[in-house]
Amino acid sequence: MNAFRRLPLFALTSISLALFANDATTETQSSKETTPMSKIVPIAIEKSFLEGKGLVEDDPSEYEDYTKSVDGEKRDPTSRSSSHIFHHDKIHVSVIEAGPDKVRIEGLPYDEFVHIVMGRLILTLDDGRKFEFEQGDSLIVPKGFVGIWEMPERYRELVVVDTEALPAP
Repeated sequence: MNAFRRLPLFALTSISLALFANDATTETQSSKETTPMSKIVPIAIEKSFLEGKGLVEDDPSEYEDYTKSVDGEKRDPTSRSSSHIFHHDKIHVSVIEAGPDKVRIEGLPYDEFVHIVMGRLILTLDDGRKFEFEQGDSLIVPKGFVGIWEMPERYRELVVVDTEALPAP
């Protein structure tokens, strides 16, 4: 008789749990259907590209608008740059390898986050101040930067740029 008294309570609890679970499932499914974020997935920064494997040679004209040779110095013909673009939407994320080289930047057209993967970078302002960075360092080169961008040896960087500031193609 005791078991018969518990049966209605057990049945009521089971039905309530089933209804609650069904509501939760329905709510979760409808949320997923209406949320465009469910289709957005992370983009891996593949290690092979960070190691310099699979990079594609860049078109030197991409940098002509704001770079030029340093007065009186010839550019090393072997310093061609190569890169891989991971993402190009609201931000542009790429790995670039170049150098050794030394160029003058005449007003960088965008803020640029740089993480140095290999080599060294020396930025020299017109007033003579030098800023040296090496493998593992991160920095931001502000929009409008004017000065010398020097890579004394082969150099590789991970770069993030706001695409709204990129020059039109």
